[in-house]
Amino acid sequence: MQESLENTLASLVAIPSIPTDSFACQAVMDFVHEELKVYDLFVQTHFDSANPWLIATTRATLTPDILFYAHLDVIPAEPHMFHMQKDDGRLLGRGVFDMKFATACYLEFLRNHSDELSTLNIGFLFTTDEEKDSGCMDEVIATGLRPKVVFMPDGGDNWAIEERAKGFYAAELTATGKTAHGSRPWEGANALHSLLDSIEPLRKKYASQEKHHPTLMVNGIQSGQAINQIPDYAVAQLDFRCFNQHEMDEYLALLTDIPRKHSNLSLNVYKSGETIIFNKTSSHVQGFLQAFEEVRGVSPTFSDSYGGSDSRFFAPIEIPCIIIEPRGGGRHGSKEWLIADDLIEYYRLIEHWIMHDTSEPFASIQHQEQVLV
Repeated sequence: MQESLENTLASLVAIPSIPTDSFACQAVMDFVHEELKVYDLFVQTHFDSANPWLIATTRATLTPDILFYAHLDVIPAEPHMFHMQKDDGRLLGRGVFDMKFATACYLEFLRNHSDELSTLNIGFLFTTDEEKDSGCMDEVIATGLRPKVVFMPDGGDNWAIEERAKGFYAAELTATGKTAHGSRPWEGANALHSLLDSIEPLRKKYASQEKHHPTLMVNGIQSGQAINQIPDYAVAQLDFRCFNQHEMDEYLALLTDIPRKHSNLSLNVYKSGETIIFNKTSSHVQGFLQAFEEVRGVSPTFSDSYGGSDSRFFAPIEIPCIIIEPRGGGRHGSKEWLIADDLIEYYRLIEHWIMHDTSEPFASIQHQEQVLV
């Protein structure tokens, strides 16, 4: 089984599915789609897009007991990283850890349990734009997809379940002014000076760069065309993250107040995500916690996440997400890796959970289902 898992992962890694490469994104989705065709699954696709997505369920429903999620897109890398290597017990290559290993596990489960799929109520979601903007997730949620729990191997490093994840706001502030010669500032209105002055109170309030504190980063500024010309425009990119929803609301209020106070400034909040809290007591996650102890032989541990994931799309509709990864590292780096032996253990955890979960609500076959159309 280890060989089968590694072969599938190598095939997935070989497709350079960068989210801005529509051809490669379609190629990786075609690979998965072909694998799924041999099973009696109910498949809904959206391939008429630069970033296709796919939902597959074992029943004609949009309310599976468990939804197994994976994004198939990856961050750009040097060509050699799209040829998976194995060295000293580690698998190396773009996507081995973030997060094509999950798809390899899902496909292996379908192969090994093809005769039992009709007795299960599970689903799979594959996307190709998580590393860009997760734009497809609004469409996915709009289908009516409402699983009881989502399994999302996109965080929670080293077998620790993600307990908290920071919420975030990604925003642009744009200032306009009047151009003039750099030697005659009284004839112009410096847009960059206006922009810097407007964000300075925010930078002072959120000056900490400690991981448990709210953080505000100014990650980009664009302004002007020549050193001797007063700029008539300036744009700043702001990245705010914190664990506390009240602080999220407070920051947004301060941010939206800036254009109210400065008529030459405009605001665009183009990406956001709620804070995420994992509810350990939810009935929907008890089967997984039990499976973890039985497979790993230890009690689960928990961790914080400082970045975002697609779990932010399920949080507003109160669907719990189990976020956990095996041992790996180098995410988005030049030496991405995954412990080879963890690949099969991760598969066994998934398999044990699906096949042995007797907790509520999964034990009952009788339940209402929203029909997949």
